[in-house]
Amino acid sequence: MDLIKLIDKYIGEYLGEGTENKINKVEEVIKKSGKELMSMRTPLESIFKKKDVDFVLSPIAHFRIKDGGKTLIIVNKKYADDAEKIVGNYAIGYEGKI
Repeated sequence: MDLIKLIDKYIGEYLGEGTENKINKVEEVIKKSGKELMSMRTPLESIFKKKDVDFVLSPIAHFRIKDGGKTLIIVNKKYADDAEKIVGNYAIGYEGKI
């Protein structure tokens, strides 16, 4: 039974169905972490692999999270053009869209 769930998970991620679920998890992290961008690192590492979460200062402070073949970005909403979701002062979206 666990094998079936694992296969469903990977098929869902391959088809892009897992994307919305991950964005919702990131939204919860932002809500719990408050206004501090740096306080999000540890909770993000519990959702994604530690090596996939990177905090970048240039050109502006933001998180870059490798998610399969895509890169998820968390940045202050005033620097985002088009985001998947806006939570408080932060925008969540995939690189190329945000």
